[in-house]
Amino acid sequence: MSKLKVIYNQEYDIQRVIDTIKKIDWFVQNNYNYKNFPFPKALDKEKLKSYSEQEIKDAVIAEYSNDLYKENEKFLLDNWEKASQEIDSAFPKSGLRVQEEYKIYLTKYGTGGSYNLPNTVIVNVTFSSKMKIIQLIIHEMIHLAIEEDILKYKIGQAQKERIVDLYFIKNFPRRVFTQNAYMSMDTEKIDQTFDDKYPDINEVIKEIAKK
Repeated sequence: MSKLKVIYNQEYDIQRVIDTIKKIDWFVQNNYNYKNFPFPKALDKEKLKSYSEQEIKDAVIAEYSNDLYKENEKFLLDNWEKASQEIDSAFPKSGLRVQEEYKIYLTKYGTGGSYNLPNTVIVNVTFSSKMKIIQLIIHEMIHLAIEEDILKYKIGQAQKERIVDLYFIKNFPRRVFTQNAYMSMDTEKIDQTFDDKYPDINEVIKEIAKK
């Protein structure tokens, strides 16, 4: 079973807000509505780029509380064994590596989830269902497991998200959720390639890169 190192603090929340604002143009280019993301209440979403780092820091500190994070950390650790067993069962079938330990950063700002190689997952705890947090963590772990091939074959953002969703649907049907990042594109070729090449995810990605 993979171990989780759960991390949360004021400094990380401040950096999360700063980093999210820096990526606004990227979000727009990739069809994400950043105005739907949670930000500190003191920040006007219509002028996020205008705030100084000190103003962002003050806004985060003003509403920071460990209680929400502690509650979600407990739920996550109490329920992780079952989820980890599912991951340990699914990943090897497709040649995907399960990390021995994952760093899980909890925040209440920015996107629902994100990741950094080799083993870092960032998850937003503002969802109404704590179980959704476990879903998001699994989603980001799939990203981590395929990211090197994604970069190698230069797969686009929307294509990447569709591959992750298809893998999620196939292997974690009870936990599944899908996204709208690729809703404006025709996914038929991606879906067919996935069906043809699964469970070899490396071949799925390689073939999608050719299309």
